[in-house]
Amino acid sequence: MKWRLNKIVDGLSRNLVMAGTALGIIYWFIEAAVHTYIFKEGSLGFQILSPTIHEIWMRMIVALILVIFSFYGQIIINQRKRAEAAVIQREKETALILENNPAAIILIDVATRKISYANANAQRMVKAPANKILGNACHKFLCPAAKGRCPVLDRGQSIDISERKLLTWEGEVIPVLKSVARVRYCGREHLLEAFFDIREQRRMRQDIRQAHAEMDQIFQTASVGMRVINHQFTILKVNRAFSELTGIDCENAVGKRCYDVFAGSMCHTDDCPLKTILTGRTKDQFEVNKRKTDGSWLDCILTATPFKDPNGAITGIVESFRDITELKNAQRVLESERDKLHRILFHQLEAVGIVNADFELEYQNEVLKKQTGCVSGCFCHHVFRGINIPCEHCLMRQALSTGKIQRFEFDTPAGKSFEHTYTPFLDEDGQKKALVSRRDITERKASTAAAIRSEHLAAIGELAAGVAHEINNPINGIINYGQLLVNRTTDDDFLNDVSRRIIKESDRIATIVKSLLSFARRDTERKDLVNLNNIIQDALTLTHAQLRKDGIQITLDLDEDLMPFAAKAQELQQVFMNLISNSRYALNEKYKQAHESKRVDISARMATSNGRPVIRACFTDWGMGIRSDLIEKIMRPFYSTKPKGKGTGLGLSISHQIMKNHGGTLRFSSVEGAFTKVIVEIPVHCVN
Repeated sequence: MKWRLNKIVDGLSRNLVMAGTALGIIYWFIEAAVHTYIFKEGSLGFQILSPTIHEIWMRMIVALILVIFSFYGQIIINQRKRAEAAVIQREKETALILENNPAAIILIDVATRKISYANANAQRMVKAPANKILGNACHKFLCPAAKGRCPVLDRGQSIDISERKLLTWEGEVIPVLKSVARVRYCGREHLLEAFFDIREQRRMRQDIRQAHAEMDQIFQTASVGMRVINHQFTILKVNRAFSELTGIDCENAVGKRCYDVFAGSMCHTDDCPLKTILTGRTKDQFEVNKRKTDGSWLDCILTATPFKDPNGAITGIVESFRDITELKNAQRVLESERDKLHRILFHQLEAVGIVNADFELEYQNEVLKKQTGCVSGCFCHHVFRGINIPCEHCLMRQALSTGKIQRFEFDTPAGKSFEHTYTPFLDEDGQKKALVSRRDITERKASTAAAIRSEHLAAIGELAAGVAHEINNPINGIINYGQLLVNRTTDDDFLNDVSRRIIKESDRIATIVKSLLSFARRDTERKDLVNLNNIIQDALTLTHAQLRKDGIQITLDLDEDLMPFAAKAQELQQVFMNLISNSRYALNEKYKQAHESKRVDISARMATSNGRPVIRACFTDWGMGIRSDLIEKIMRPFYSTKPKGKGTGLGLSISHQIMKNHGGTLRFSSVEGAFTKVIVEIPVHCVN
């Protein structure tokens, strides 16, 4: 019923003019009824339709007054409704502003000091929903101040924007930036308090203070002298290193012109670092001379960089000074020593070069250039080893990584032997490099190997002499007993035949022992008259058992009228044994079983060479042969065509040296896969 009455009232308030008109008509009927039934002045219809003129005017005036008052009331009601609507809209806008405000906003009733409103940010900051916040006293909930000590209401303070503390629902104290204003809310006076959480700002300020302290510490403890200059050439700040470098206290330097403190040759010129930086340069570095307070000059490196304000605008420069007086002195000494080293390396008899970490040969002295035939810029592995990639175990890189000298020896495919020494050092550009010393040790290794071989032969000789002494005594006894048996039996007796065989085999054993003694005896000084055929026979005697085991046949064509000549029989026997051993290896490689071509042909004849008499001995085998491109290499020390472990590469080298010592020659003729012929020529002009 009340809702219907309100709806009717609301409808009438919206159409008050029409309601006034209706009341005027109703008043017309009521007046007619009063005159009819109370004053008895005729019928109701007559009073309604035909009243007197006076009555008509009275009724019209009343109706008009009702309409006029209705119209005026309608105007007042409409104005009030618009005002109420404006107030409601403003309240909505205000609430929207308060809710969307980035600050945490709380409204506190001045009279009751209770919280009337808290926006969403305030609820998040206090960590409680609105129903737990509203109605609480501010001094017990938000503000740590006790009751009666409110800074605004009790002490009359005006809080514009200041740092305060805010209590959360959980009792946590949050630092905030707070502002308070008096406002009217819901017809009552309230305090509008706005809060901003400044914990992050405090952390940022602390970080900034920490950064400033660290930067100042770095600035003050820098090992180089530093100063900050503004665009008016005024010194703003200097560090302790600057004071120590220049002899000027910080207090006496700050505030003065830079050209009056630690002046230099670039001051008052277009090369002034401040001028160059202000014209757009991002960094400048110079080697300058600066005058100290005692009048002495200081060599230093000046580095200038822009000094910018918080907006990024260049307002001056930062100068750093590094004292290079000792460095300059050391540089002069280094240049002198480098010149000395260059002269030493240039005139060094050994091959010397410098290799960098990228395997590039940066420097070569004249000896190394003659050996390698290349210019600087080649790669060491290509120059020294003939390969296109770095060595698998690179001692140069090991020297750079360990900082220790590395030394090793290696053989080249050409049959040469070298010793490399890598000495690491730090070049003037700060790069690690190695000084390589290259020494040709081919002859030294050959001499060493020959000496070792000679020692081995001497040991064998001593062993052979002992063995021969022990063998000769029983062999002589066997021969003597055999001869007794021969003397006491007839020729047709079986025992006589066996005895003669015993004497023959014993003589062969004695001959082998004699040859072994002859080969093992080392007489390096004296040459005796020898017969080449006997030396060949002695060599065959020592190798006969191995040749027979391998099924290798020997064909001999020896001239019986060879001239005797002066020589060392043991050395020539060593040459022939080397040649027979090489022929044996080549035949075994080609023929695994017995074969008619598995043989060695040995011949010896008198001949002439360059108009002089020589003995020419030829050793021909029908084995694997030698490639034509290897003929020139096989007599080099340590070069061998045999697999690793089957040859030392010294046999032919030693044989070549022996023939050279006898004035003779050693020549080879070979066809790969067919034969090898070794020609030995020995002069016989020294018969006397």
